[in-house]
Amino acid sequence: MKRTLLDIFVVGALAVMALLVAMFLLLPWLNWSAISKPGRIEKRLAGYATSNWIHRNAGTQSNPLPPTPENLKAGQSDFEEHCAGCHGLEGDGENRFEADFNPPIPKLTGGAQKWSDGELYFIVANGIAMTAMPGFGKNHDPKEIWGIVLWMRHLAQLSPPEKEAIESRTRMTTEQHEKMMKEAHP
Repeated sequence: MKRTLLDIFVVGALAVMALLVAMFLLLPWLNWSAISKPGRIEKRLAGYATSNWIHRNAGTQSNPLPPTPENLKAGQSDFEEHCAGCHGLEGDGENRFEADFNPPIPKLTGGAQKWSDGELYFIVANGIAMTAMPGFGKNHDPKEIWGIVLWMRHLAQLSPPEKEAIESRTRMTTEQHEKMMKEAHP
């Protein structure tokens, strides 16, 4: 029996519809909690999709800002204002919210250093959907974003005095947070 093109199309359309119905029936039963840890397959699929999206869409430009003390200070200031709440003052992924994120917040001193400057800029400017990573490109000047990228690069090579100054500020903000929480909930 020969199959016509219309028969193949109908069978294909029915298969797609059955898959969509199954997804809509199964998706509400999955665990969507940010507290749960993603499984190996979920990590791989999400990593594959986002990495390829970033590689395909990010520019290849190197950071136009040289690592002068002024540019690093401006980048650090913008990073601390916009990024440190989630990524930590040291870029270690220790968020100030004491909250769980799924996927986990990346350590900017680890694997994130493998991204090119253009890719890091793209991530900061556009964000990544369903990861809690917001996009800053619409409301921030490109120079600010390049400054953040400059500081992100510098986080992996902090001098001992820089690291101690940041750790001191981290302790201070932690103490302030604990004091505020005690006052709010005596």
